[in-house]
Amino acid sequence: MRKLIVSIFFVTCLTFSTANGMYIYEEIGETIGIIVAIDGKFLHVTGEPITNAGLADIVLDLANAPIYDLLTGFPVGTDFIKEDMSIRVAYDANDTALAIWLNCDYDESAVFSVVVSDNIQYGYGYCVFLCSDGKYRITIGPETVIIDPFYGQIVPEDILPGQELFLWVEMITASSPSIVYPDKVVLIND
Repeated sequence: MRKLIVSIFFVTCLTFSTANGMYIYEEIGETIGIIVAIDGKFLHVTGEPITNAGLADIVLDLANAPIYDLLTGFPVGTDFIKEDMSIRVAYDANDTALAIWLNCDYDESAVFSVVVSDNIQYGYGYCVFLCSDGKYRITIGPETVIIDPFYGQIVPEDILPGQELFLWVEMITASSPSIVYPDKVVLIND
């Protein structure tokens, strides 16, 4: 599966090169709001723009965009999308959805994904690791709810290098790397 969006809070532009080697920067549009209508593979969203390229009212082609339910962190299909549902969506200049997050209004926590690096340390009831891009130092303790979609709730010692995780976080420090103590973790893959 092609991963285009790493974090719903840190996506601003796509970069790609042309045949002659020139780089083009395309700002990503993001909108948070309510689903007004669904028509096959098209989605009408109204709300407020989050980025400069975002629109308050937009009809999007769903294409093959990944869709996540932020209540659970699990990927869902297009049949899960309903009118009047809260939504956050990232899209390109052709109004094609790149990533969709549903149920955005459940709380004020940041929700984003990371990949666990090889730099992981385990202790009794906790694990500490850097994410693969080095931006976050994450501590998962006994109070953190950790869910594996296949096995249910698991313990910090079950988290392994290379796994992709969704994190629910109340606060992120401004240090480098940022220190993160997630409240909830959902494994995206093994």
